Amino acid sequence: MSRLFLAFLFFSLSVNASEHSPKNIIMVTAATGAFGNAVCSALASEGYDLIIAGRNRQKLADLENKLKTQYKEITIQSILIDFSDIKTIEDAAKQISQPIHGIVLIGPRPVLSKDVIPSKEEWSQVFSETFIAPLEVLRLFGPQIQDNGSVVVILGNSSKSYLPSYPNTNVIRLAWSGEIKNLTHFFGGRKIRVNAISPGPILTQFHRDKINAKALSNNIAFEEQLAKDTSTIPLKSYGKTQDVANLIAFLMSAKSAHLNGNNVLLDGGESSAY
Repeated sequence: MSRLFLAFLFFSLSVNASEHSPKNIIMVTAATGAFGNAVCSALASEGYDLIIAGRNRQKLADLENKLKTQYKEITIQSILIDFSDIKTIEDAAKQISQPIHGIVLIGPRPVLSKDVIPSKEEWSQVFSETFIAPLEVLRLFGPQIQDNGSVVVILGNSSKSYLPSYPNTNVIRLAWSGEIKNLTHFFGGRKIRVNAISPGPILTQFHRDKINAKALSNNIAFEEQLAKDTSTIPLKSYGKTQDVANLIAFLMSAKSAHLNGNNVLLDGGESSAY
């Protein structure tokens, strides 16, 4: 064969292979929330295809349309997952047959009685929705994760240290901190990394409303209340949803190939634990 023909053959095979090689797909739960929106946008900007999960069909459709308009080169699939109904997780898992690169697991915020030990019924419901159901996502979708993939679990401020203002809910966060270590062993044989992110307070609309209410109560401006609230943080500021999204994009990439089993603190230096 001539060198010209061999070069043409190699080029043709390369093009054909690239046309049929699957893109990396990442699944994001609670995708329509403040964190989920930012995460989906960050991952879409990196060229990832997305599976977006949530419990509200209209919010999912709105997010899908927004992302498709902004990032025309990616594909997006929407699935319904309601952590209060495990059957929705089972049904969603049946819809996904293609391999996925990773999962960003954003679970519901645990809410438990603060002043007393919760009843067994309250414990059962909250533990089911905030621990068992999200873990079921990883169990059922785990087989679809490609080797060398990544799982990132979003925890909370009380998963890095005990917060007296969040009694009982601290326990849920701590359970997840322990489960991260379990998951590294369950997925380790396939070189799938599992890490958690424990953000400090993130300046979402939810948190802005809380600061604003406190400012009104203290008869001071929002900016002054914010400065007071962040005075003990070395960076003197709260994080943004984009900070969380940027860290997730890193943990999903090959740049974090040997980072596994960690609870990454994203709190501006607020935590003083070694």
